[in-house]
Amino acid sequence: MQIILLTHERELSRKTNTGQLALAAFPEEVKSIVWSRTAPDNDLVAMLASQQAKLLFPASDTEPAVPIDHNALDTVLAEPVLSNAQALLAPAQSIVIAELMPSQVVILDATWQEARKMLRQSAYLKTAARVSLPPLMPESAFILRRNQQEGGLCTAECIIALWRQCGRAEQATLLASLFTELNSRT
Repeated sequence: MQIILLTHERELSRKTNTGQLALAAFPEEVKSIVWSRTAPDNDLVAMLASQQAKLLFPASDTEPAVPIDHNALDTVLAEPVLSNAQALLAPAQSIVIAELMPSQVVILDATWQEARKMLRQSAYLKTAARVSLPPLMPESAFILRRNQQEGGLCTAECIIALWRQCGRAEQATLLASLFTELNSRT
């Protein structure tokens, strides 16, 4: 699975941008496209139109990134509650078939306020097929920014969750470690 970060231009200079962690550590699997309201990337528009790529964004009309195994979900709910950091570093609890994941996932790499603006101002994003993370994800551990949306995850946390779902535990663990290191800076 390739992760495409559709990055708001303001994120490029922010020291707290967690998408940069994934880009630096996994240049073959993660790429970035700078979002433009007036000049969208033609290749990205075509990938979204053909559903070769899907947008990761929470909404009532999204499908889970992978089908939810309700038996596995019941097992997870019966497990002891982990802290946010433990949950990010813990191995995935359910068996997920990687072939069911979209081949390319687009993540809006921006603050929640900017991401909603990007979605609102880009017709190709409004009409893109969407996927979402499974319900009951741990709350965000990201502490370096204020005014975060309740229930929202930062870019690195989204990538970690996607990789755990598709069985890429080694990559998820490495990114979680990098994220924890960044997040612990004051």
